[in-house]
Amino acid sequence: MNSCAYIYCRAPTAESDSVCPRCGHPANPDDLRTPAFFLAAMQALPDLGGPLLDMHQILPAHPRIVPYQLMAMDQLGIHTALLQSAPAQATSLLGNDALADVVAAHPDRFWASQFVDPQTPDAVDQLTAIAQAGHRVIKLLPVTGWQADAPALSPFWERMQALGLVAMVHTGFFTARHKDEEAAGGQFMSSRFADPLYFDTPCRQFPNLRVILCHMGGAMWCENAAQMVTQHEHVWGDVSGFGLFALERLLRNNASMAWDKVFWGNDSPPFAYPLNLALTLHATRDHTHLRRALLHDNGQRFATAYLRD
Repeated sequence: MNSCAYIYCRAPTAESDSVCPRCGHPANPDDLRTPAFFLAAMQALPDLGGPLLDMHQILPAHPRIVPYQLMAMDQLGIHTALLQSAPAQATSLLGNDALADVVAAHPDRFWASQFVDPQTPDAVDQLTAIAQAGHRVIKLLPVTGWQADAPALSPFWERMQALGLVAMVHTGFFTARHKDEEAAGGQFMSSRFADPLYFDTPCRQFPNLRVILCHMGGAMWCENAAQMVTQHEHVWGDVSGFGLFALERLLRNNASMAWDKVFWGNDSPPFAYPLNLALTLHATRDHTHLRRALLHDNGQRFATAYLRD
């Protein structure tokens, strides 16, 4: 049996399908980045019920990416997006300085995270400098080889809490698509560090620590993420990327879950917005009452509490 080529879908397809019947991914991948595909895919989406918030977006390192991103946001009614930063070794994505420039140019359309490796000797001082520059979100990648509940990281979490910063943390399996980039940067990722439960002790020790569990632990650890979001007051989750599988599984299993603390994000180049929105709608097909909360309302409450002055 054939399956959709899109990494966040993999639904069964037929030889005769020109696009995936679930997400709309074209059978010919060359069509994916064409304006005609993007416009047709957006038109195929049903009414989304109002404005959207994208609470997890990446910007590929392309000279025209910001106008493209803004065009996509305008077409879909996305009024603001939270941008994920990346380590300097991840040359395919815009990082700290570039994202700070994007926000400076478009302060009403974007929030930017800033990447920090808590293992670096001056990580705590970096947090202070980032907060003084006006940023509120710190992008963290445990898959680079650290365990969040290691005692040596307690000063880092203490400073995060004191400064009111938000930890935007990768959880779940880390994509294996970028082995060449990992090799070029001299650092290979390890998904075993991305279990959300590693944040349980820090969130007990520092009860006002603000955390977004990106991807809700993915397919592997979605139940762990659900408990973290439900039990810890300041822990939230996003269902971007592999989080779409988490969303599907949690709803199918009728998991005990604080659904008012979970929001949607694209976490893909702008051309994938229609695909990821279609997958979100598919996952919530029997829970349509959650759609506005995931696509806007929960993100709005989070931003009001933690991101806006």
